[in-house]
Amino acid sequence: MSETVLLVELLMVAIVVAIIVKYVRLPYTIALVLAGVFVGLLPEVPAFPVDPHLWLLLFLPPLLFEGTINMDLELLKRYATPVGLLALPGTLLSVALLTTAFQLLFALPVPLAMLLAVMLSPTDPVSVLATFKEYGVARGLQTIVEGESVFNDGVAVVLYIIVLAWVGGDAVTVAEGIVEFVKVVAGGALVGLVLGYLTHRLYSVIDDNLIEVGLSLALAYGAYLVAERLEVSGVIAVVVAGLIIGNYGRIFSMSPSTRLSLTHFWEVAAFLINGLLFLMIGLTVERGGLFSYAGQIGLVFVAMLVARALIVYGSIGGYRLLSGRRLPDGWVHVVNWGGLRGSIPVALALGLPVIVAQVDQLRAITLGAVFLSLLVQGITLKPLLRRLGLVRRPQLQEEFERAQGLAMAARAALNELEWLHGRGEISDSLYRKLNRYFEAVRQENADALASLTEDHGAVRRRQLARVSTQLFTAERSALDEALRRGLLSEEVWRELKREVDARLVEGEEAGWERLWEEEQVDLDETFPPQDVEPR
Repeated sequence: MSETVLLVELLMVAIVVAIIVKYVRLPYTIALVLAGVFVGLLPEVPAFPVDPHLWLLLFLPPLLFEGTINMDLELLKRYATPVGLLALPGTLLSVALLTTAFQLLFALPVPLAMLLAVMLSPTDPVSVLATFKEYGVARGLQTIVEGESVFNDGVAVVLYIIVLAWVGGDAVTVAEGIVEFVKVVAGGALVGLVLGYLTHRLYSVIDDNLIEVGLSLALAYGAYLVAERLEVSGVIAVVVAGLIIGNYGRIFSMSPSTRLSLTHFWEVAAFLINGLLFLMIGLTVERGGLFSYAGQIGLVFVAMLVARALIVYGSIGGYRLLSGRRLPDGWVHVVNWGGLRGSIPVALALGLPVIVAQVDQLRAITLGAVFLSLLVQGITLKPLLRRLGLVRRPQLQEEFERAQGLAMAARAALNELEWLHGRGEISDSLYRKLNRYFEAVRQENADALASLTEDHGAVRRRQLARVSTQLFTAERSALDEALRRGLLSEEVWRELKREVDARLVEGEEAGWERLWEEEQVDLDETFPPQDVEPR
């Protein structure tokens, strides 16, 4: 089986797993890990060959870029102190604590113990943020978790490269290590700033969503490659470039259609890359490796939990002393338990060169610890959120969803009833009785939906935020199809596309609230009811 065929098959497995988790109450990343372990245990599946430089190049830039373009810079500034404490001194302290623990537990040489500690220090918020969004957790808490992850990824990868050089035999003193760390971080930030700004300016003179999305991909990999060629941090360069594009380029230089295309493209890219990474767990560890090191993996996981608790509670305590501000206790507990390990440690483990002593042991322990972290912390995060009272389900939203569900169910029943009656499977008498019953249920809940929509702006804006994009997509698809069929000239198509884009901006920012705010608007005249054929 060739590597290319195996790669395609793994992508297919990732998609199948994604379909299955739609019907099984299990986080996607955890399901992928379980599927990866299962695939890896199949005897006919070969171990996937790993080129360290290739894997780091393929996986790191898109994962980091996708995470940063979706971050809100204003919220990040508001919580900069806790994020900074957790990402920089927190990561350094995590490496120090875990290095000491691994020396004591496994008698590893200091370089190897530190290498293992560095690989296990980055956190991964993919499954955590998905849970946050599902339960409506506060944006501030989301920002702290995501911000820490993005920046501690960068710090950890810089340390990973420095420690790898030390493991490879390069003599590095503490002072030299600190100077090198500052140089590569500052240099990477400068590269990301320059390339991100230039790309942002370039976006302002281009109005083609395909080219602009392609340019974002070129920026993600280009920032990484340019920085690495200059011997500074490619990871930091990608993070800074992603923040600029996400907070300036996307808002000030892109049309709404490009923003949608960019978001969808990077969501798909992250989905495929995370899928491959987690499935690789079973394919890159030698057969039985996870079981051979099971005891060590368990001890490493416990050490990770202890170190994480010391860092989070210590950092947040320091933040309270320094600023006098107090984060909710529930937030602190979630930040602690939500520090899952995921895709970045897996990518770093896959990137270990074979010249590293005990490479199989280090890789197996890292992947096993990631597996336990995702399984134990990932599954228990939802109950923790409920217990801490951080699940926000506004009563109005619950009322709306209940009425919407009942109305949709009644409408489906009416459609099915119509079909059964048309086939002669039920009598006219029963059809009329059931029709009146389900129509009454549908109408009652439709009236409730109308009342909630008219009287409550939050409910209305939630609906508008969703349908604005759907209506925009339908309009754009119709215009593109008309252009393809030659019904519109390219000049008219561009003019109409700009009008549709303008309406989307209005829908996103104002939510079409003017329809309710303008007292002169007669909705019945603006949107006349459609003639309905009698049954």
